[in-house]
Amino acid sequence: MQGVRVMRRIVIVVAIVSAALAGCATVAPMDATDAPIRYSCKAGKRFTAAYALHGKRVVVSAGGVTKTLKLARSASGARYTAGQAEIWSKGDDAALTGFPGGPYDACRSQ
Repeated sequence: MQGVRVMRRIVIVVAIVSAALAGCATVAPMDATDAPIRYSCKAGKRFTAAYALHGKRVVVSAGGVTKTLKLARSASGARYTAGQAEIWSKGDDAALTGFPGGPYDACRSQ
């Protein structure tokens, strides 16, 4: 009987400590993005793309302009759009249109 009481106390202490530690955890905000990926394209063109943690948007910087593009339907790979701006990527490859200096074709992540 005394062993059961000790076990209950241990369980309670572990639960309290776990709850306290969980409250100290750092959680990324919903709009946080991953580190930017740098792309190099044909003709020496370059751009960066920081994909949102939940994959619903990407922040693209190219030609001195930064835009946030939203996830769009794609048959293959990932496609994000905003007005005339569009990035399509699959694996390490990407193409970007709608930015100054574009289009950015035959791009590969670095």
